[in-house]
Amino acid sequence: MHGDCLEIRDMLSFANESPLSSRALVLTGYGGYEKIKLQVKTLKKPQLKPGEVLVRVKACGLNFAELLGKQGLYDLLPAPPVIMGMEGSGVIEAVADDVKDRKVGDRVIAMDRCGMWQELVVVLAKRTYPMPDEMSFEEAAALPINYMTAYMMLFEMANLRPGKSVLIHMAAGPVSYLLNTQ
Repeated sequence: MHGDCLEIRDMLSFANESPLSSRALVLTGYGGYEKIKLQVKTLKKPQLKPGEVLVRVKACGLNFAELLGKQGLYDLLPAPPVIMGMEGSGVIEAVADDVKDRKVGDRVIAMDRCGMWQELVVVLAKRTYPMPDEMSFEEAAALPINYMTAYMMLFEMANLRPGKSVLIHMAAGPVSYLLNTQ
C-alpha cells in the first residue's frame, strides 16, 4: 500500500535477476539530523503491481513538512523508522504491464507521502510527471511541494480568479517566489 513507507516496499525476485543495491535515508527517531541514518540494502528487483513504476531517484527534495516530520510535528508522516521524502526526480527503470503512458528511460518527477529519500522507489505511475528536457534533476525535485503549496494558496484558499489581484508583501522562500511568478 502506498504511503505506508515503513520500509522499502516488499521486493520479490524475478527468476535469474541479480540483486540491486539501494541506499536510503531513514528517520530512526524524532529529533535532529543525528536521527537520520544511511542504510544500504540489497534488494531483489520488484514485481510491480498494476499502475506502478520503479524509479531510480537522482535527486530528492526537502521541504518544510519534512522538517516538521523529523521532529514528530507532522501527523501525515508515519512514525519512525520511516524513509522520508515527498518529492524526487529520476529515471524510470521498470513499468507494470498495464502502464501505457510511461516507459523505461523516462525522466520524471515523482511524488508520494514519503519514501523518496532512497535510490530506488516504487510509486504509482499517476504520481509521476514527465520532466522537460532542459530541467535538471535537482530543479525537478525541488519543485512539486513548493509549487503545489503556492498554487493551493492562490487558487484554493485565496480563491484567485481571472480579473482578480493579490498583494504579496513578502517573498522570502520558495513558496513566496512561486507566488510572485504566477
